[in-house]
Amino acid sequence: MFLTPHFLMIISGKLNNKKWSWSMNINCIVTCSESVRIKMLIILVLYWVGISCTTQNEIEIPEHLSRIQNLVIIQPNSESAPTIELIRDVVINDENVSGSWYHDNSSTGLAFLEVFWFAGLEIDDSGRIFVGNSLEKKIQIFDKDGKHLINIGREGNGPGEFNGITEIKIQSNQLIAFDFLQFRVTFFSLDSLNVDKVNNAYLSRTPDIEELNGWFSNGYHLIDDERFLVKYVKELVNANVGTPTYNLDKPRHGNYYIVNSEGEVVSDMLFSLRGEKIITANVEARHLFNFHSVPFLNQPLITISDDGHIASANSEEPLIKMYAPNGDYLRAFYLPMQKKALLRDELLLIYGEVDEENENLLKHAELPETWPALEDIIMDDKNRVWISTITVSDKRTYTWWVLQDTGELLTTFSWPGNRSIEKIKDGYVYVRETEESTGQQTVVKYRVEMD
Repeated sequence: MFLTPHFLMIISGKLNNKKWSWSMNINCIVTCSESVRIKMLIILVLYWVGISCTTQNEIEIPEHLSRIQNLVIIQPNSESAPTIELIRDVVINDENVSGSWYHDNSSTGLAFLEVFWFAGLEIDDSGRIFVGNSLEKKIQIFDKDGKHLINIGREGNGPGEFNGITEIKIQSNQLIAFDFLQFRVTFFSLDSLNVDKVNNAYLSRTPDIEELNGWFSNGYHLIDDERFLVKYVKELVNANVGTPTYNLDKPRHGNYYIVNSEGEVVSDMLFSLRGEKIITANVEARHLFNFHSVPFLNQPLITISDDGHIASANSEEPLIKMYAPNGDYLRAFYLPMQKKALLRDELLLIYGEVDEENENLLKHAELPETWPALEDIIMDDKNRVWISTITVSDKRTYTWWVLQDTGELLTTFSWPGNRSIEKIKDGYVYVRETEESTGQQTVVKYRVEMD
């Protein structure tokens, strides 16, 4: 007996519902009795339908992903996959140095308004640790064992002085610091720690290409000593309720281009990301909204490697796109996962006790049904991609996936949400840790061991 074309269509249809393409070449001859043939047929149908259901439960691939070129679907490793261990090695907690290292939990009178001191962390080839301190307008330098060496920079407008450090980067034996408020880049020699030069960054100029006519630059990331990744938006966030330009209730997106320090756009648009999601509520004649991004709402995620490779994602979708230093698209990674339900009572426990306005907003705002998929992405010095996914939201514990830049999954591990991974270099992970009861932060160096 042969399996009929009709039977093959049933199997194919079941499998195609899972958005996978299966092909079968079955030429099955059965010489047993009719009852045996029927039993075998039933068994085969149940077997293939079972595979189909299992596939659906394990992996759901959205239809729109079929249009993405060079897409790699990441699947969990087997039980024999390598395991990773982060071993605590050095703790930087000198009170004379880290006095301003706080995640400010004090009441501000505005919902989710935070004061950020942290302006980046870099490691040079000798292992020295450079920590950007935006509040104190300086860069704090430690040796590889965490001993404080020296500070460079101070508040002011002269060479080596800052109004607000937003990012630091090490390249070509120089420490590069970007001051957003002055729109300029300061270059320090890693040998002498003196200022080599100061360059103006003309990023606030009107874009010099027609497609961005009328758009605003609204986000800046250092790629190297001459180029930035710049976000352009059609309209800036406007919280003036009742005015024609109020837009907190509208979706916003940013288009990203590579721009040189002269303000010239030197690439086509690399990608577009949805803006930070804002929730609103009217409480006692006050219009409340989140002033900054929060982990339970979508936010654009961007990381740039030491050699200029770029990774981007919207946190609400487990899809990461990779780009070459010149902006050319390379590939995308998709992590099939079930997003966690977002519960109002859970958020109130996490954030409501911190600030009364947080509590008022969370009690009355319309919330998404689920947490985002991603918490963070970062690339190490070998261009491996580390992706943090939100899997146990109530405990604020994240699952990290470590991928080769080609998409091969190396390992996964769980990591507490109050330990923010900032840099990975030379077999060490550098983490900004927060004491949740006080908001005090420290920088901790972990040794990476993978069997």
